[in-house]
Amino acid sequence: MEPARFTTITPALPELMQTVFRDQRMLIRPFSGDDGPALFTAASESLPELCSWMTWCTPGYSLADAVTFASETSNAWRSGAQYCFAIVEAHTGTLHGSIGLTQVDRRHNFANVGVWVRTSSTRRGIAASATSLLAKFAFEELRLTRLEFLVAANNIASIRVAQKAGAKFEGVLRQRLRLAGQVHDALLYSLLATDTPPNPEFATSSLP
Repeated sequence: MEPARFTTITPALPELMQTVFRDQRMLIRPFSGDDGPALFTAASESLPELCSWMTWCTPGYSLADAVTFASETSNAWRSGAQYCFAIVEAHTGTLHGSIGLTQVDRRHNFANVGVWVRTSSTRRGIAASATSLLAKFAFEELRLTRLEFLVAANNIASIRVAQKAGAKFEGVLRQRLRLAGQVHDALLYSLLATDTPPNPEFATSSLP
């Protein structure tokens, strides 16, 4: 498989709000207010799965919630608090989900990775591809040195994504996450700017 190509569009913008990263089939780009309806559709079909693992998800998630999120992400970009991208199929424009950097810590130069893909688009490697593109943004544009994946111990799909991105398992954090009213142990994975990108054909599938 050909390595993902890194494309930057109008990188001179201080906020990087026109930055797009793509490989042969997927791209990630900042959200705009126009993405609200497509985001709502993607999230709505996936609520049972999302509400199990995402703190922002509620059974009453609405179109207004999606529009507000898509419209307000630019403020978070400008402040450097977080960087959220839409995951989009390059040839069709279909919005498959969202990926972003949260809890950005400039003192220690790391951030947390969060990603979800709509239910109808899972098991296609989309989340792993988007994570590799996000890592390029984090390491090449923001100059971060470390990304963290904090995943509930029984969230198998997200564990696979971290592994396929080449992240290294560091340990178990006991009762670290509270999701949907339940406390979970969490697994911590990390990806460094100096790590060698994984070969997708040989990405590990073992669990700790």
